[in-house]
Amino acid sequence: MTAILLNSGKGSRLHNLTKDNPKCLVELDQDVTILSRQLDLLSACGVTEYIITTGYLASSIEEYIASRFPDLSVQFVYNEVFATTNYIVSLDKLSEIPFTDDVLLMHGDLVFSKPVLKSVIASEGSTVVVDSTLALPEKDFKARIDKGLVSVIGIHEFGPDCVACQPLYKLTKSDWSLWQEAIHSFCEAGKTNVYAEDALNTITDTVHIKPLDVRGKLCMEVDNQEDLMRAKNVLKKER
Repeated sequence: MTAILLNSGKGSRLHNLTKDNPKCLVELDQDVTILSRQLDLLSACGVTEYIITTGYLASSIEEYIASRFPDLSVQFVYNEVFATTNYIVSLDKLSEIPFTDDVLLMHGDLVFSKPVLKSVIASEGSTVVVDSTLALPEKDFKARIDKGLVSVIGIHEFGPDCVACQPLYKLTKSDWSLWQEAIHSFCEAGKTNVYAEDALNTITDTVHIKPLDVRGKLCMEVDNQEDLMRAKNVLKKER
């Protein structure tokens, strides 16, 4: 299984914390960054192959990995137009990489618990994390559920059939291949300032993704300083 970590963006909503530092290298605790925690948990769950997309301060991420995880099998994929496009372009740059197994796909600002990660990895077929205990967020992803499957993922989805959704996916090789094809079609058409999920939404009739409801277990994006403080507080309670 290969883990894909999306780390191309700037993370400007964290203000001074990302002025000279990639978002994934923001500290959650002393000597523990968002990225190091992700990699430690992934490694503990048996993941050995990694692809990390980069853009903003790419060399800082590469140097950090070389120093902190010198034995890690990682391929860096640089998105030179990260400042003017969304991460759909970063994912399109993976189209020439041969994938021979299932894929874990996650945003680089995700903070999650080991039980959540283990549940995702153990899921049969393709899955994405949702949380039915949370109120629907105004600006973040929601998943629309139809007959037990995800039909749409987006920030503008609201209604009784929607749940809060976090961008942590397990995808079968075949489903990931179909999503990659849709992503490439969007980018070829110049649709580069949309979410990769917009491409996914066009193929959910053939790509069947099950919602994995974590029901309050830790899985959250760190978008701003309020999120960062909340994540730090949750992790303190887990010690």
